[in-house]
Amino acid sequence: MSRFTANERNALALTAVGHFGAHFAMLVFPTVAVVIAREEGIALETVLGWSFLGYLLFGAGALPVGVIADHMRSRWVVRTGVLGIGLAMVATSFAAPGPRLATGLAAIGVFASLYHPAGLGLLSRTVRARGTALGINGVFGNLGIAGAPLAAELATSALGWRGAYAALGIALFVIGAAVSMLSIDEPAPGDMTADDHHHEGRERLTLFAILLVAMTLGGLSYRANTVAQPAYYAERIGFFGHGVATTIAYSLGTVGQYVGGRLADRYDLRLLYVGFHALSLPFVLAMAVTSELPLLMSASLFVFFSLGMQPIENSLVARFTPDRWRATGYGLKFAVVFGIGALSVGGVRAVLARTDLAVVFLAIGALVATLVCIASYLAWRTRATPILNVPGHQAGAG
Repeated sequence: MSRFTANERNALALTAVGHFGAHFAMLVFPTVAVVIAREEGIALETVLGWSFLGYLLFGAGALPVGVIADHMRSRWVVRTGVLGIGLAMVATSFAAPGPRLATGLAAIGVFASLYHPAGLGLLSRTVRARGTALGINGVFGNLGIAGAPLAAELATSALGWRGAYAALGIALFVIGAAVSMLSIDEPAPGDMTADDHHHEGRERLTLFAILLVAMTLGGLSYRANTVAQPAYYAERIGFFGHGVATTIAYSLGTVGQYVGGRLADRYDLRLLYVGFHALSLPFVLAMAVTSELPLLMSASLFVFFSLGMQPIENSLVARFTPDRWRATGYGLKFAVVFGIGALSVGGVRAVLARTDLAVVFLAIGALVATLVCIASYLAWRTRATPILNVPGHQAGAG
């Protein structure tokens, strides 16, 4: 990260830990749920259902958090989240299966919801190489996604599911406390003007609304995939544990995030957005009809493109929102991505109760195909003007 100033590196460190922790904490449960279902003799679809409120609050909290972050410094919001997530995980380790465990998962969702609007708002305002910064930040988020299943499986095997939640929560709290002490010089909301000249007034609002519809479909796809994968691998992959297989599949997404971020600083964001989603489609359809190694390969390539597009998408949000409402724009995004996306938990649960999980990946394919159509319309509507990243505010070192 030598191309960044000391202040930018501090902002990247805080947001990296925040992004890692938010996704890690939210994705421990799908792997642990398989163990709880076996130990307690409860149907897996019932156990997975306990996570719904947490996923809903993870998304629903994003909009009010975005508004708050646009009226105060985002760094304080991110710091609260990185400390609270670990404490909430430790508290969850004491909860009994059922409503109390669901309450603990809901608390994790509330603290995790603090990260995305505040963290991305902080990065977009503080780091000049925005696409690259968002890509690096995305890598750490994907490390949380990829690492959670493996860490959960290993920790649960060694300590039981309660011990796993306690140990992982303490680790997140310690790391969060370390980065929370870093000094960050953050410009006040509204200080930037460069982003306010691409589209004006009603047209900018319309473009953001179109993007919001596409992101909603992406959120439904994302949550269905993350909830279904561990159980799907437990059924169809025999040469790895389900947690290990999930981690391997998501590891390629780490590369995708970095590639997407670098491309976002160089090329038209609209075309990249369409391209990444279109390239992901055949691989998610392949997941529905494969098993063993072909399934793992298809899943890895789907994750590469479906997560690799995130720095591109987050750059588009920055281009379609004025700086004074930047965190609110991200709050709207994650309210629909994670809030409405939480409805996929019920969809996966219903599929588990009635048929094979392969149906979930066919449904995801339909969502992605529709998303590609909407993204293509966005590109066509703005065809007269390329949409490129612009540098963020050059904050002083500190």
